[in-house]
Amino acid sequence: MGEFSYDICCSKEAFDRLKTDDCFLALLTLARVVNALRFCQKAAIDAQTVTGPAGARSRINSFLFAASVLYEGFLTVERLAVHLKSFASYRNGFAVLLKDKDTQSLRQSVLHRMRNKFVFHFDRNVAKEAFDHFELPVYKFASGKGKASGEMYFGLADEAVVNYLLQPADNESDESIKNRYKEILKDTTRLMGRFTDSAEKLMAEATDNMGFSLVQTNDEVQRPKKE
Repeated sequence: MGEFSYDICCSKEAFDRLKTDDCFLALLTLARVVNALRFCQKAAIDAQTVTGPAGARSRINSFLFAASVLYEGFLTVERLAVHLKSFASYRNGFAVLLKDKDTQSLRQSVLHRMRNKFVFHFDRNVAKEAFDHFELPVYKFASGKGKASGEMYFGLADEAVVNYLLQPADNESDESIKNRYKEILKDTTRLMGRFTDSAEKLMAEATDNMGFSLVQTNDEVQRPKKE
């Protein structure tokens, strides 16, 4: 069966009942987190085919922003738990994920540093601290291609924040640093997948209970059948 278009809808009567419901408002907040994560994930995928300075900028920043949104997402889920914990999908998803030791470790270390130091806040001390152990073959402040300003990439700034994130030890080899960075990428991507999976299962259960239904659209506007 090929792909099909769909909407998940409710009637106006159902919406009027829900629009002041704390559980529904919490669900919308969670949906906003997932939208932001999916945006960053799509940007990372698209960046794989982009060459030159713009591609390098997109690859690293899509990861940095996704990781920071993920950090915020977990804080949001903790705040919303009081409204969502009655759902089985919450207890089997987020409740388990929040207690997971690997999740807690990643949240408290690299995700926290990214969110608070150089994505949602721009701490001028990051570069200063990063330069304590900082070696590059060439120190390029910026790179560009042609006359388009959008093709200019200030790579040294991002090299500094990655170095700050990794906090290399004295005399640590380039290979070791690269391997640790790959591990962070892999662990963060895996955790992001677990987060979105938990969110989507929770939203599926909750919206079904609230009177939403899936409507196959076939690119045409249809009315939901279920109230």
